[in-house]
Amino acid sequence: MKTLIQNIFSAKNEKYHKVITILGMKIKLFHPKSDDLYYCPICKKYGHFTQMGVKPRFAVKCPNCKSLERHRFLYFIYQKYFLNTQKQIKILHTAPEKCIYNLIKKNPNIEYTAIDISPERYSFCDCKKEDVTGLSFADNTFDFVISNQVMEHILDEKKYLLELTRVLKPDGTFLLNFPVFMNQEKTFQDDSITTPEDREKNYGQNDHVRAYGRDVFSRFKKEYGAKVIFAKDIFNAEKIHKYRFLNKGKDFCVIIQK
Repeated sequence: MKTLIQNIFSAKNEKYHKVITILGMKIKLFHPKSDDLYYCPICKKYGHFTQMGVKPRFAVKCPNCKSLERHRFLYFIYQKYFLNTQKQIKILHTAPEKCIYNLIKKNPNIEYTAIDISPERYSFCDCKKEDVTGLSFADNTFDFVISNQVMEHILDEKKYLLELTRVLKPDGTFLLNFPVFMNQEKTFQDDSITTPEDREKNYGQNDHVRAYGRDVFSRFKKEYGAKVIFAKDIFNAEKIHKYRFLNKGKDFCVIIQK
């Protein structure tokens, strides 16, 4: 009987999938959890990380604080710049991530402002309604601006960058992150592509308006004096695996100093 059942139905784990066989037909499912334990520096816990993304990325989401690979890398950047600050500073955070918000709010020296075009999506914080291409804040207001996974949604990239830089104090710092197709040299944008289906096909997600290629790094260095820090620049292979950074340490942060 046991053999008969196994011939009808079986399931086994492969590296990135769970494979179910029913009457000889194999069905691949993305494995919900990693077999390995990874460490999240944000919540200071080990866990079996889970998949995330429109095109699922295997074992990238911390089961405890819900951080993704970019958040865990950015934690170390933010730690260097402001998380442990002993002086009073002001931070502007666009489209706030809960795991990052929780880190920042631990420090009473930080006056924190969260903004988004749809603030109702962020019930965990006092998020204000703002358009990043036309902010209501005065010039020279914030010491730091952090903006992750926002620029690819904004049609007028230059206006976005100039506006968020405008509200920085002199010598303020703009820290940003956005998706880049590392296997693609040139950034692709076609303003005639407007439907969600075509945007997902060409840009990887149905609400993106361009697909950044590697040329964005040299362009930002030239036009904005930006510095780009990659995970592989500061972590060895062991740490990259431990924190579950992807793309061989190609998670990054762009830093623009006013």
